[in-house]
Amino acid sequence: MLMAGDTGDIAAIRSRLADCDPNATGLVFVEAFNAVQIVHLDAPAGVGVHWVFRENALGTVAPRGQVLVAAVDGWLDEWMRPEGGVEIVIWLGARSSGIVNTYASRLDRELAAI
Repeated sequence: MLMAGDTGDIAAIRSRLADCDPNATGLVFVEAFNAVQIVHLDAPAGVGVHWVFRENALGTVAPRGQVLVAAVDGWLDEWMRPEGGVEIVIWLGARSSGIVNTYASRLDRELAAI
């Protein structure tokens, strides 16, 4: 499974993680401005939680949703594309970002075609 959202989705991510089977495997990406926004998230042992940051070491800031989309797209390249045929559950939050909404529409079309 893959879950991805931003700090505004923490409550929804916590709820979904609490509902996970203890043997679930997967990854959670949470986009935050910087490391100050990290909070602890309880997850099954097989589910990794990774924080991606809009602010980089040079002090530049990516538009909201950009690093989240890059993380999800990279994961899909590694685990789903091009073979397909595997059941993958994706939950994508951060819908207040136009970048994420555009990506989600494109991803919905891609998954429907598999």
